[in-house]
Amino acid sequence: MRADTPHILLVGRSFTPGSQFFERLCRSGCACQIANSLEDARAAVRARTFDLVLSEMGLPDGSAFPLMALLERTKTTLYFCVGVHDGCWWLPALERGRRVWGEAALRPAEFARALAELLGTDALHAAASAPAANVIPIPVLPSVETAKPERAATEDERRARKSSA
Repeated sequence: MRADTPHILLVGRSFTPGSQFFERLCRSGCACQIANSLEDARAAVRARTFDLVLSEMGLPDGSAFPLMALLERTKTTLYFCVGVHDGCWWLPALERGRRVWGEAALRPAEFARALAELLGTDALHAAASAPAANVIPIPVLPSVETAKPERAATEDERRARKSSA
């Protein structure tokens, strides 16, 4: 266990004080704070330093991507979560203030192990090494609906639009 208390900011509507995810982090010795919007997250980050920020990508007041610029070159690690089917995948964005955007997404069990390693907490290590059903409960986010991409206009269709304009 770390000598100092890990401070975690949870950003988004899926993170609530009564959730298993929040409770497990707190029981493992982490100090957790919740921000429901990008503006709340900005205020929290200005007020204190966090070891870890876990955020939904879409927030009520916009995209969470500005958090990357805000936390870059700090000691903070940032993950975005994306809802898939009945859980979420975690996208690494910053590792201790260094951009790692584009690295492979982590599934819940992989994320639990990464979280345990990052925070160095015994309870999280135990959860990460347990069978998949016993790992840290990950918040259930709404499934991501995959929109059908629009068909690209053909050259003839573009010419026809231009000539009719």
